[in-house]
Amino acid sequence: MVRWYRSLFLRIFLWFWLMVFFSMTVAIGVIVWLEDDYYREANTQEIRLLRTIVETQRPILAEERRFWRRLRPGWNLVITPLDNISQLPHDIEEFADEAAERSQILWGQDDGWQMIGPVSRGNYLYVAVARSGWQGVLEDENRWLIPVTVVLVVTLMCSLLAWSMTRPVRRLQGAVKRLAQGDFDMSALSKTYRRHDEIGALTQEVIDMADALQRLLHSHQQLLRDVSHELRSPLTRLQIALAIARKKDENGVLGSEHDRIERAVGQVDNLIGQMLDLARLQQQDQAELLREEDIVQERLQEWLDDAEIESNDHKLSIRCDIDSAPVKANWDWLLVERAFDNILRNAIRFSPEGAELVVRCHERNGVVALSVRDFGPGVPEEELSRIFDAFAQVDSARDHASGGYGIGLALVSRITELHNGKVVAQNQSPGLQVTLSMPVSDKKSS
Repeated sequence: MVRWYRSLFLRIFLWFWLMVFFSMTVAIGVIVWLEDDYYREANTQEIRLLRTIVETQRPILAEERRFWRRLRPGWNLVITPLDNISQLPHDIEEFADEAAERSQILWGQDDGWQMIGPVSRGNYLYVAVARSGWQGVLEDENRWLIPVTVVLVVTLMCSLLAWSMTRPVRRLQGAVKRLAQGDFDMSALSKTYRRHDEIGALTQEVIDMADALQRLLHSHQQLLRDVSHELRSPLTRLQIALAIARKKDENGVLGSEHDRIERAVGQVDNLIGQMLDLARLQQQDQAELLREEDIVQERLQEWLDDAEIESNDHKLSIRCDIDSAPVKANWDWLLVERAFDNILRNAIRFSPEGAELVVRCHERNGVVALSVRDFGPGVPEEELSRIFDAFAQVDSARDHASGGYGIGLALVSRITELHNGKVVAQNQSPGLQVTLSMPVSDKKSS
């Protein structure tokens, strides 16, 4: 339960008002600071500067039209007749009156202008005038900078708020994505977990869900192993009983029945073996692979030679499209052979007699693609993503009688995953093509 003072709603609400208050404070503070008017007695350096300006610059008569626009960047020398001081611009007139009242040479700041003076020479009054560096932004033509500044400050604060909220959400999104891929490691959420708001509570729920899923999966795999082992004992006794029955049936009267029983027992034995292998592979990690470097083409040819007898029995021909340049790969060859053999024998099993199988092997950018295409019935498009799940049955063409238990392709998927690869099935009209893509080394394929 998230406490009210740690609520994400309260944080957003307070952040909004803090942002408004801060923006108003900055805007008012800038205006007050930039428009702060004051006068003081000029120091020695400023008096020396005034004399230099009087001696070197061409004066500008204060009565001239568009006086302020005639001023140059930097210091300007402004003059007016002593008997016509009232014609000075209001700011300079106030400055001159203040200096006369104090009987001092002053330095002053007023409405974005700096002034030094005044001094009298002959019948004229001289004042040095310059635009203040920052105060100029408050001139009428630059007033738009104030709302722009406020908008920039508000944008910055909103960005900080959005970043503080979206960063843990993105981290949580990545963890959930990895969880969907079977990675139960939630250590990346440790920082998000320590938050005491709704996002932190959601993170804790995700971590708990990952732990529960991991325990459930582990118990499922343990049950699968236990059931498989328990089935082995009665299956062995059944095989022994079948052998005894065959021996007693000296005349072979029950030979066909014994053959059917033997085939059924063999199917069950094969299924149990695949279940145990799948459970073992699901617990195995990449560090346990028995990797060995060898040439892919040589191994592939051996596997094709081994399958030649079965393909000939089905009157199938195998056409090969294999890269001629030798490709070395660092794989666990026993597992890869099993994956390829499973795909190849599935293609043989579901191909019509006299058809052709197409085997391809190509290497691109360090990734080897092994594919087998048959010309059988294929798989419904909506079922393609499911055929690599354990015990998936997609249609009547892949039933128990033909050996389609849904275990073999699950083994293929797990083996390629252990090699940082992927397996893809595509309908070819007619037929189905299954492609294994695996990097030649232990790096992940893109």
